[in-house]
Amino acid sequence: MQPAVYCTAPWSGLTIRENGNVKTCCVGRKTLLNLNVDSIDNIEKSTVLAQIRQNMLNGQPDIENCAGCIKQEQTDGYSSLRNHYNTYYSEFDANQISLNFIDLRWNNTCNLSCMYCSPMFSSTWADKLNKINLRPVREYQDNLLSWILERASHVKEIMLVGGEPLLMKQNYQLLKVLPQDCRISIITNLSYDLKNLPCLEDLLSRPANCIIWNVSAENTHQQFEYVRQGANWNQFVANIEFLQEHWPGTVSLNMVHSMFNAIDLLDIVKTFTALGIQKFNLLPLEENVAMNVSNMPDPIRQAALDCLNATVQYHRDSLHPEDRDLYCIQGASQLITHLEKLCRESITTKSAFEQQIAWYDQWSKIGFKDLWPAVIRLTDQYLI
Repeated sequence: MQPAVYCTAPWSGLTIRENGNVKTCCVGRKTLLNLNVDSIDNIEKSTVLAQIRQNMLNGQPDIENCAGCIKQEQTDGYSSLRNHYNTYYSEFDANQISLNFIDLRWNNTCNLSCMYCSPMFSSTWADKLNKINLRPVREYQDNLLSWILERASHVKEIMLVGGEPLLMKQNYQLLKVLPQDCRISIITNLSYDLKNLPCLEDLLSRPANCIIWNVSAENTHQQFEYVRQGANWNQFVANIEFLQEHWPGTVSLNMVHSMFNAIDLLDIVKTFTALGIQKFNLLPLEENVAMNVSNMPDPIRQAALDCLNATVQYHRDSLHPEDRDLYCIQGASQLITHLEKLCRESITTKSAFEQQIAWYDQWSKIGFKDLWPAVIRLTDQYLI
């Protein structure tokens, strides 16, 4: 009989970050080892992993490592990731990693420089800003790939993350050998020539319901191209249509909620709904004070809240009644609750906002004021 553990993640899989850090899961705070200085073969010898496991075996979280799930449970009374591990990977060998689940980020290779991203996650930003680039293939990657390939038959789920994961050759090799029933979740910007990807044949050969497409986009048309520098809206639409043709029902849209889309969200969701997308996931903007809706004065926050509520209602009305609970906009209720709370700790100034958009404008042929006139009217009126 298995012991009652807080979470089975430390035995069920690993997250490999773009900088070589190995963690228990995608929200794990502690680094088990770093592959730039240690071998993945030594993962079972990690003293950090041993301590995390012991805490779990005692039925307790590791306070530092599990802070993300602890916070979610305190806020929502439920931790989706911990529940996922405990539900699907309740059986485990207490003495070794089974590698049922992998969250894999080889490096930061990316063809875009999205406005809210950074050199840490985008090689294009690293090149633009002359920062240290994580894109070059490092010595540990061949060893890591061999280690995973040896255990590939056990993998039940894999998340391919980047940078842009479908531009990474290591993932092409994995797609050739992963079990046919392995659930493959791809977090992608979808801004490349999808029909000519080297791995397309391997993707198409798999059961359609075993591939989940998590597409990152939060704007349309020229706004889309401004926010996602290097992307082309027409190519993106063609790729969405191709996904809908070959992987119907598996496409969801990950949208970062910010001043880039908070006032136009209803029209944006209508456009994507017309393209056949039913699943949406709203994520809060992190570490960008000037573009964070929460830091705006009350009238702007209220306008964003009204738009968000209208978007949720439109999306609900557009679905078949039986699909409304299944396809609700994930993250919307949390954002609504947050925006409803009075928060005056950090209010964006007009000067800070204008400096931010001036920095963005240097990368675009069309200025922010021309693309977001409704936002400019609000900020001109209410920012001080």
